[in-house]
Amino acid sequence: MNNKKNILDTHPHLKDFLDFLPKLNEESDRGAVLIAATMIEDLLEKVLHSFLIKGKTADRLLTGFNAPLGTFSAKIAACAAMGLITDNEHEDIEIIRKVRNDFAHTIHMSFKTQKIVDHCSKLHHSAKSYDDVIVGSKGQFTTGATSIILNLTNRPHYVEKTKITKRNWPY
Repeated sequence: MNNKKNILDTHPHLKDFLDFLPKLNEESDRGAVLIAATMIEDLLEKVLHSFLIKGKTADRLLTGFNAPLGTFSAKIAACAAMGLITDNEHEDIEIIRKVRNDFAHTIHMSFKTQKIVDHCSKLHHSAKSYDDVIVGSKGQFTTGATSIILNLTNRPHYVEKTKITKRNWPY
């Protein structure tokens, strides 16, 4: 706990990430997928807010009933189109979204289901098997999602430096 406090003293933006890690490890397969995907979706929204011009218009794009960028898919697409995530991050987040949808909409789903195994094996940011160490699909998913989450936790700080601004156009 003291180590966590020391980290938070110098890096307060990591609080949600440090709270997330033990929860991820306590969860069932389904729970781990759902909280990881939710965390990524929330972080994508923060990244978008950091880039867009502050105000009600940006808020309406991202939140509320029928918000154009209110879905996980829309946030992923917007971040990719604006260059706010890398191509590999985009591919991994799309895989995580597909895994989330499979777990959310199918009763009998686990990390042993071939469809999920196939998805997780394609994650760029996941731990890979080496020597005698075999990283299964749950390990691939959790390490891949955790890596993306850590990247996106830091991203708003950098995106803020390139945020768009209002301009006066000649025509």
